[in-house]
Amino acid sequence: MFAKRYAEPKLRLITILVLFAASAASHNILAAENPKPDLTQASLEQLLELEVLTASKIARQVSDAPSAVSIVTAEDIKAYGYRTLAEVLNSMRGLNISNDRAYDFLGGRGYSSPGDYSGRIMLLIDGVQMNDNAYNQSYLGNDGVIDTELIERVEYVSGPGSVAYGNNAFFGIINVITKNGVDFDGAQAALSVGSYHTQKARLSYGKRLANDIDLLISASGLNSEGQNLYFPEFNDGNPTNNNGIARNQDAQRNQRVFAKIQGNAWSVETGYGQRRKDLPNAPYGADFNNQYFYDDASKFISGQYHIDLSKYLKLSLQTDYSDYYYHGKTTFDGESWQEKTAGKRWGTEAKFVGSWFTHHQLVFGIAYRDDYQRKFSTPAVTSDHGRQTTSLYIQDEITMRDNLWLNLGSRYDHFTDDGSSISPRIALIYEPIPSYTLRLSHSIAHRTPTAFEKYYTDGETQTPNPSLKTERVAASELVIERRWNNQSRMLASLYNQTTDNSISNTPYNLGVIQYFNAKGSRTEGIELEFEHHAKDGTRLRTSYAYQNSKNYEGGWAANSPHHLGKFNLSVPMLSNAIRAGLEVQAVSPRSTGFNRQVSGYTLTNLTLGSDRVLKNLDVAISVRNLFDKRYEHIAPDYATPITAIEQDGLNFWLQLTYGFK
Repeated sequence: MFAKRYAEPKLRLITILVLFAASAASHNILAAENPKPDLTQASLEQLLELEVLTASKIARQVSDAPSAVSIVTAEDIKAYGYRTLAEVLNSMRGLNISNDRAYDFLGGRGYSSPGDYSGRIMLLIDGVQMNDNAYNQSYLGNDGVIDTELIERVEYVSGPGSVAYGNNAFFGIINVITKNGVDFDGAQAALSVGSYHTQKARLSYGKRLANDIDLLISASGLNSEGQNLYFPEFNDGNPTNNNGIARNQDAQRNQRVFAKIQGNAWSVETGYGQRRKDLPNAPYGADFNNQYFYDDASKFISGQYHIDLSKYLKLSLQTDYSDYYYHGKTTFDGESWQEKTAGKRWGTEAKFVGSWFTHHQLVFGIAYRDDYQRKFSTPAVTSDHGRQTTSLYIQDEITMRDNLWLNLGSRYDHFTDDGSSISPRIALIYEPIPSYTLRLSHSIAHRTPTAFEKYYTDGETQTPNPSLKTERVAASELVIERRWNNQSRMLASLYNQTTDNSISNTPYNLGVIQYFNAKGSRTEGIELEFEHHAKDGTRLRTSYAYQNSKNYEGGWAANSPHHLGKFNLSVPMLSNAIRAGLEVQAVSPRSTGFNRQVSGYTLTNLTLGSDRVLKNLDVAISVRNLFDKRYEHIAPDYATPITAIEQDGLNFWLQLTYGFK
C-alpha cells in the first residue's frame, strides 16, 4: 500500500503541569460538594456499575476489571464534537494518533511506528474484530464502518489481551459499543458542513418494537474537497512539481451503512464502509502533484446467541464474516501503476461461563477462524496466502476473600502457517478498603506476521520474507484506582513491557525493503487519569502518560513521545441551554528515526452545542486547533523525501441533528 512551526519546550512542560494542577485543584473543590448520585446526569456512576466484557470476557464492574479500563461515552462524543473514532481515541489515556494524509495510525504504550499498517492494538465493534486480515489495519477515520453518532461508548483496555482475544491483541484492546434502536426512538437526520468544503449527511432509524425486538439502521455519506498543500521537499526547481504545491490532491468521500437487530438472547449486526482518498504527498516516490488515490472498502456481518444451559452454565455463540478490498492507483515517471488487495474471512466461537464451584467463575471456549483469502495483486505479481486458526482458552476467577480475587488464564492458538502460541496471564485484584482497588498483573501476548509483512512484493521496492516469526510481548503492570462517591475516579498505572522477535522493516531509502525479526524493544511507563462528574452536569477528564520506549538497537523509538497530556472539560451554560466542551492535548517531541526530532505541540479544541434551539433540533459547532498552531506528524519512511507532514490548522465543523419523534 501505498511545512513548519514548533511549540516551545517550556510551553509544553508548563501545559502538562497546568493540566494536572487543574485536575488536582478540581478534585479538592468538587469532592467537597459530596453530591448525591443522579443517574440522569452522573454517567460516571453508571459506568462504574455497568458490566464490561472487553477486559477479560468475564462480566464484572469496570472498577473491578483485572486490567486498567478507560471509557469515552456518547455524552463525551457529543460534548467534544468528535467526528471520527480517531478523534475519540486521541482523547484517551496514553493513546496518540498520527496521520499521513491517507490514514490515521493508532499508537499506545510507547509504540507508534510511523505508517505501520498493522499497529499493535486490536479494534472491536461490539466484540467483533475489525482489523482487516491482509494488513491487520484498523480503520479509524472516514475509512471506518461506524459513524460516531452511533457509538454508545468506547472502552480502552491497556496491556496485552491475547489470553482473551488471541492474535494481535498486543498492547491493548479497543471495543466500540454501539447504540440500540431504543436510544433513537424514531428517525433522525443530520446535516453537517465544515472546512475544506466538507459536507456530510446521515439518516438513522431506531426503535424498540412491540415484541421487544430492537432495531437500528443508519446510512451516511461524506464529501470533502480537501486543501491545496505545500511540501517544501518538492520545491526543487522541477517545473512538474509546481513549486511544491499539491493542488486538488487531498479530496475524500465515503459511504457507510450500519444495521443491528436484537432480541433478548440474540443479535445480528452488519456494517459497510467505503472511502476514496486522494494523496497529496506522493509516497513511494510517485509523481508529485499527480493523481494518487487509495480506495478502501470493508464490510462485516455477525451474529450472537446466548443461552443458560443450566443454573451453573451459560453459553455464548458468535459467528462473523468480513471482507476487505483495497485499490490504489498512481503514476511513476509518467507510467500508470495500480495494485489491489482482497481479504476475506469467517470465524466462529463458543464461550462457556461456569460457576459450579464455590468462589470460582470459569470461562472457557473454543474458536475457529478461516482467513481463506489474503490476496495481493500488482503489475509484477499476484499472490494469495490463506490460513486457518484454531484456539482454546480458559480463565478462572477465584474469590480468595471478600476483597481479594485471583484471575488466572491461558490461551492456545494454532496457525496453519505460523505454528502455535500460548498466551498466559495472572492478575491479582485487591480492595484493601472501600473505594480503593489495586491490580497487579503479568501477561504474555503474541502477534503473527501479517500477510503484507510476510508475502507482499511489487517486484521492485519490497521483497517478501516467508521466514518471518511471531513476535511476543511480556508485560507487568500495577494499577491503583480510587473512587469518591461514585462520581470521582482516579487511576494510576505503572507498567513495564519487553518484546521479542519484533517485526521491523529495513529503511525504505535503501532501495528495497523487507520485514525481519529484530532483537526486541523495551518500554517503561506510567499513566495517570482523573475523572469527575459534578451534580450540576460539569464533567472533567484529564490524563497524563510518560513512556520511555527503546527500539531493538537501544535508541529512542520512532514517533514515541515521552509525554502525553489530555484535558477535557464539559460545562453546561445558560441554564443548560448550551454545553461547552473544551479539550487540550499536549504531545512532547518525537524522533523520526533518521536523526531528526519533530517538535511537540499543544492543541486546543472547542465545541458548543445546544438541544434547545427548536424542539427535537440539536445544533453543534466545533472548532479544531482553535489557536491555529502549525504542527507536524512524523511521516512514514516510504513518504520519501518527506520526513514530517504538516497537519490541519484552524478548522470548523457545524452539525444540525433533527429527531422525528
